[in-house]
Amino acid sequence: MNYGLDELLECALSAAIVGAAELQARFRGPLEISSKTSPEDHVTDADLASEAMVRERIRALRPNDTITGEELANQIGENAKVRWSIDPLDGTINFTRGLPNYATSVGAADVKTGEWLVGAVVAPSLGLVYFGKRGHGSFVIRGVKIVASTTAQSLLASPATRLVGPPRERTTKILATGFSYSAEKRAAQFEELKSIMPQYVDLRRMGSAALDMCAVAEGSIDAYFERDIKEYDWAAAALIAEEAGLTVQRPAYVGDLCHVRLI
Repeated sequence: MNYGLDELLECALSAAIVGAAELQARFRGPLEISSKTSPEDHVTDADLASEAMVRERIRALRPNDTITGEELANQIGENAKVRWSIDPLDGTINFTRGLPNYATSVGAADVKTGEWLVGAVVAPSLGLVYFGKRGHGSFVIRGVKIVASTTAQSLLASPATRLVGPPRERTTKILATGFSYSAEKRAAQFEELKSIMPQYVDLRRMGSAALDMCAVAEGSIDAYFERDIKEYDWAAAALIAEEAGLTVQRPAYVGDLCHVRLI
C-alpha cells in the first residue's frame, strides 16, 4: 500500500515541532504537576498542552487517521489506515527539574499490519531533530532553534546527517537504560544488569527512552536496553534506530524488553 511516506514524515515532523515548541516555551517556568500511577510518575500542564497541540496538527493534516498518546483519550479515525502514537513529553522528570534531556516523539504505523512507517523526535533544549521513514534511512539535524513557526519543510531542507549507529570496532562500549517507577521492578532490573554490564565499560541514564535510542542511532551510545516502557516511549525512536541499521527488539507486551543494538 502506498502510504505517501513523504507526506507522513512531514506530518510527523510538523506535529513534533509544535509540541516541542510548546515545551520549550514553558521550560523552567511555573508548572502544574500531578501524579499518575505513582507519586514519582508525573504529568504536567505542559505535557497536556503539548499533546493537545500535536493532536490538533495531525488532525488538521490527516483528519481520518487514528491518534493514540500518553495523556489523552484515543481518537479513532473512520476507515483509518494509519495510527499515530504520541509522547508529548518524554523525559518529564528532567523537564520538571530544568534538565534539557526531554523531547516530543511522534510515530506512525500501518493500522492493519502494525508496521512502523515514520518517526520524529524533537529535543528543543538540545537543538536536536531526529527523523526517519521506512526504507529510506534516518537522520539528525543539529543546532536547531525550535519555535512554533518552524516548519517541517524548512527542516527537511536543512543540512542533515545520516545516522549509521555506533562503530563496530569500538571496544569501550556504553549501555543506555532506564528504570521503572516501581521499587520492586527496579530491583529486578538492577539484578538483570549484573549479567549485562560485563559487556560494557559504563552506563548512561539520560531519563528519556526516545533520546537514548536516538543516541544509539547516532553512534554516541552503543546499545539501549529497558523493560517496562510503553509504546509511545519507543514508537518514533525505534523506527529511527532501525533505519540507522540497528537491530530493534520492540516489547511484545507491557513490561517486556525494548533493546536497540548493532546486528
